[in-house]
Parts: sequence; C-alpha cells; structure tokens
Amino acid sequence: MSSSHDWRHPLKRWWDTSPIPLELRGRAGLHHWSLAPESRFLNHGSYGARLRRTVACQHRLAAAVESDPMRMLTDQLESKLHEARCGMAQRLGADPEGLVFCENASTAIESVLRSVPLKAGDRVVCLGHVYNAVRQALKRRCQETGAVAIEVPVTLPFDAVALEHAVMAEIHAGASLCILDAITSGSALRTPWVALAAKIKSCGVPVLVDGAHVPGQDPLVLRDLKYDWFAGNLHKWAGAPLGAAVLSVAPEHREKTFALLTSHHWNEGLSRSFHWTGTRDWSPWLAAPEAWDHMEELSGGWETLRVYQRAGSQAVDEAFTMAFGTESITPESARTAMCSVPLPASLQGIDCLKFEHDFDRRFGLRVPMHALSDQTMVRVSIHLHTELEDIFALGEAIMACAQEQR
Repeated sequence: MSSSHDWRHPLKRWWDTSPIPLELRGRAGLHHWSLAPESRFLNHGSYGARLRRTVACQHRLAAAVESDPMRMLTDQLESKLHEARCGMAQRLGADPEGLVFCENASTAIESVLRSVPLKAGDRVVCLGHVYNAVRQALKRRCQETGAVAIEVPVTLPFDAVALEHAVMAEIHAGASLCILDAITSGSALRTPWVALAAKIKSCGVPVLVDGAHVPGQDPLVLRDLKYDWFAGNLHKWAGAPLGAAVLSVAPEHREKTFALLTSHHWNEGLSRSFHWTGTRDWSPWLAAPEAWDHMEELSGGWETLRVYQRAGSQAVDEAFTMAFGTESITPESARTAMCSVPLPASLQGIDCLKFEHDFDRRFGLRVPMHALSDQTMVRVSIHLHTELEDIFALGEAIMACAQEQR
C-alpha cells in the first residue's frame, strides 16, 4: 500500500548510507542478541534488549552466588558492588561516593520523593509529559503530605524555549522541588534539561532529574552537571540486565536520601542503605559495567551508535509524517533514539492500549501508542537490532488501519 510520494525513501537512505556494517544490523545481526529469531522488536525504549554476551555474564555472576551463598553474600558482595559502582561511575562521569544502584529509575525517584520532607502547601513542579509511574508516585506523596503537584504543559510541536519559560514561571511562583524529564518517555523528546536544571537550582529549588532514557543515549559527565538527584536506567540504552539503574546524589543530600526499603544498614550511608535492602538478585548490578562495554564494542563506539540511532529516528519521523499526512513534533535539537509520530487523522483519539493489542494480534507488531498534548502518536525505537522491513510493515499497517476508519 505504498503511497504518499514514496514515503519509504528517507528510511532506505538511512539504511543504505550507515557506516555500521550491514551484518551487525537488523535480522542479519540478531544472533548477537537474546531476542527470538522471529522477533519484530521496535520498542527498545521500554525494556531494552540484552546482548547474548551480557546475559551470559549475568548468569555467570548469579551462578557464583548460588555456588557459595554464605561467603559470596556475607563476605564478598559489598566489595563486588563497590567495584561495580566505581565502574559505572567511571563510565558515567560520576562521583562514586554519590552513586548507588537501584532496580529502575522509578524506584530511584520514589526513594527521593520519600526522602524529601514535603509538607502541606508545598508545590512540586513537573512536566505534563512526566512518566506515568512518576506521576502516580508524586500523586501518592502529595496525598500523604498535602503537597501539590504542578504539571507544566508541553506544547507540540515541541518548543524548548517555550518549555523553559513555562517551567521557570512556575519555579518563580514558588516551588519546593522540581522533577525534570531529561528525555520524555511517551513523546520521546530531549528537553534542555542541563541548562534548565542549573537555572532552577540557582533559584534555590532542588532538582530531581528523571534521566530514565539518558545513560547510553547521551554522553554524560554527571560530576560536571547541576542537579540534586539524577535517576537513570541501565537496562534500556546502556545494555544492562533488567533490574539495573542508578541514582546519583549531590553531596549535600547523601545523608538524607534513603532507599525505599528499610533494612539492617539504612542509616549507615548512601551505599549501604540502597545496596542491601534484603535478599535479592544482585547480578544485574554486578554485570552493568561489562554490559556497557559489550554494547560499546559491538557498535564500534558509543558515538557511532548514537549517530546511527538519531539518523534512524529522523528517517522514521520524515517517512511516517509523509505517509500519515501529519506534522513532526520533534525539532532536531530534541531528537533521540526514539521517535514519536502523530497518527493519521482518522486514528486520532483512539483508545491507545486497546489499539496496541488489536494491532499486535492483527499484524504481529507491538509498539507503544500514546495520547499527549491532544495528539495520539506511535513511538518507534532505533537500535542495531531494528529491522528496516519491520518499520516498513509498521507504516503500512498503520495506513491500512487509518483507511478503514475513514
């Protein structure tokens, strides 16, 4: 059903001009991944995907614990976690004393929300495209304390300057905390978070950066940035096993930031509070530095991979807006490894979750659909395992559904 002046051309151009060897991309390179051979996986942004080398590394670390649980967990775990923490700190440009592992960014963010002494009337500023799990955690905390959540609208197409002005207006109106998305989840937009966090902090307002999608997508030197807390997933773009994330805490907050669960060492410093909250599987954290290196080695370097992903994202944007007759929401300054594109007019306002399931059953493609800022959109993620023919199939399927709704 190709139409709309050969909408596939931008995608073909991206695919054909990439410097990354063809044998590493799409189905040709799928044997490097733990994904099923028949996988049509276009949603790396939600849960990531693991390289086979990384899964083997994690299994080896978990087996070592199982081989001698008492000595490994009681005598050796703390030093091994320290080594892994220092390894990730080096890769993220962070101070290891302020960096701890968490299960995911949502856990890290709620740990901060429960550590901040909010009270009745306090205003907590966040974006209108805040990740829903964070929205719910904030809502619960506000109900408990009497604080008020203020969501700053995000206009589409995205305007970084307008967003900055809107956020700062709420900060100047009075705020006790700001939760700032670095890369929005549903709309896949990179915000001007580095400069904006510095401005907010200069007003005396603490900043919690939701950097769930940042590690691996963007180069980071966390020690040089202005923030109070930074939460980032490692299982998405950094290639780590599921259940690996980090929380970076500024020096002035380290004695007052605690893990969600209280255990033996809750008041013995940041690392001991977060790293022992009861018996669990620590292998995702221990494997994280090696996982990072595995991804870097396969792709030929992080910058090579990032350029490839952003070019693919731009190609999806150009191709799908042409095919769907819609307008891009993403300026190049906000481009990420994901791309959210407004659906055709006849599909605007659909029940997103129902449509996702129906779409999967009919076409065998499961991709996230989101309704944000009065736009219903589809999000596509780009990684080495992304197959060009699957993106073509997605575009054709959406156009078929749109035609049926007219």
